[in-house]
Amino acid sequence: MEFVIKICPDPSCEAVWHNCPIKHTKCNDCGGNIKKINKETYWKKFSMNWFQYDFSTGEIFRPEQKN
Repeated sequence: MEFVIKICPDPSCEAVWHNCPIKHTKCNDCGGNIKKINKETYWKKFSMNWFQYDFSTGEIFRPEQKN
């Protein structure tokens, strides 16, 4: 099974889901549709989002960028 990063585009939610199954399409916070993003987009636009979670545990998740 492939796991990806997905974001919720709803401005009142803005959750970022790490390790999300590729077939999962609904936000666990608000129920809206979520969209897959690549790692480059994540680091450019979403790495500073407050609401970032590991999909499998629901715990706060903040990856660190390796230089």
